[in-house]
Amino acid sequence: MHMGDLLALAGLALLDSTSLGTLVIPLVLVIARRRVDVGPLSIYFATVVVIYYGLGVGIALGFDMLSDTASQVWSSRPAQWFKLVAGLALFGYGLLAPDPVKREESRKAPTRLSPGTMIALGAGAALTEAATMVPYLAANGIITAMPVGWPVRLALLAGYCLVMILPALVLIAAAAMLGERLWPRLERLVPTLERQTKITLLWVASLAGLWMAGTGFSELDL
Repeated sequence: MHMGDLLALAGLALLDSTSLGTLVIPLVLVIARRRVDVGPLSIYFATVVVIYYGLGVGIALGFDMLSDTASQVWSSRPAQWFKLVAGLALFGYGLLAPDPVKREESRKAPTRLSPGTMIALGAGAALTEAATMVPYLAANGIITAMPVGWPVRLALLAGYCLVMILPALVLIAAAAMLGERLWPRLERLVPTLERQTKITLLWVASLAGLWMAGTGFSELDL
């Protein structure tokens, strides 16, 4: 296990921590109600972590079981053309997609933060973002490629999921301690976070597409 791999995992986890489900929604819940409801928020974060962890274990198992077959298919000539075309499309989307605008809109928290409501909200946020989990897929690839046993892989995956929610926990803890002094700042922060999250995803799409296209181009010897 190399320190570089651990630093890469930490960076990817912090990138994932700025997503809608791991940061924006919890902050909106706290800001809209002007208080920190520890119980409901704990259920929300637990739901998000469990779903991400379960998806991660499933992805890692798939990588491990299909590694030989997948490597043969992925190195074939049709696959290189696919990487080239898909990579260029992804790069173009990330580069040319409209810049997200800052929206001013009212944010309403659920009137009742029941356990069922928080589980549904956490599950919906996690599963909705699963389609765009580029950093998480990259992290799973790094973990699966490490020459370590499954107990260590599962521990690393659990640590990754916990780091994902760490920034939100820090901000919410600060809100609980500072109270009224922090509410106005958090209210100004949420729209910025929403916009920056979308911009970050576009940059990730561009870089991933550039890497895919470059790999396919080099393998095709065009």
